[in-house]
Amino acid sequence: MTGRGRFFQRAELDPKWPVCFLIIIVGMVLAIFEGSLAQWSALYGSTPMLSLIFLYWVALHHEKYVLLVTGFLIGLTSDILFSDLIGGRATVYIAVAFVMELRRQRLLQGDFREIWVDFSVVATAVAAFQLVIFSALNLAIPSLTPVLFQVGLTMILFPIGYVILSTMSNAVQKLRTL
Repeated sequence: MTGRGRFFQRAELDPKWPVCFLIIIVGMVLAIFEGSLAQWSALYGSTPMLSLIFLYWVALHHEKYVLLVTGFLIGLTSDILFSDLIGGRATVYIAVAFVMELRRQRLLQGDFREIWVDFSVVATAVAAFQLVIFSALNLAIPSLTPVLFQVGLTMILFPIGYVILSTMSNAVQKLRTL
């Protein structure tokens, strides 16, 4: 008796899901690390958005591993650690993942300066969205100095994070080929 039919076909394993899961875990760990940076008095309680840097880089260079749920879970972790409002960062991180799907090809054809400017616009939009949501819910405008400090520090750290993530990605690619 030969095995014919759908029950006897070889199982198709999708290697995409373990990598997606790993990206979500790394993003959540970065969000937790952001929380630990908030304890440093030098940062004035306004930490750089490291998880946004990671999400932006992964969405730019490894788009097949970034799902909308990736941005949601990383943002939800940040919300649980930082925000009074659950879902504020999660919503904007979903929007970042979606926008990166649309702009990815154009950014990859440009130089690093164009990527950096686009990230600066995204980081500013994230901070502005959070500021609007906070102001609407609390009926008060918070101090803008920590918000500007957070956006500026995130923009300054983006090239460093970009190089570190690219170097680690290249090292993993070389290890895969061995």
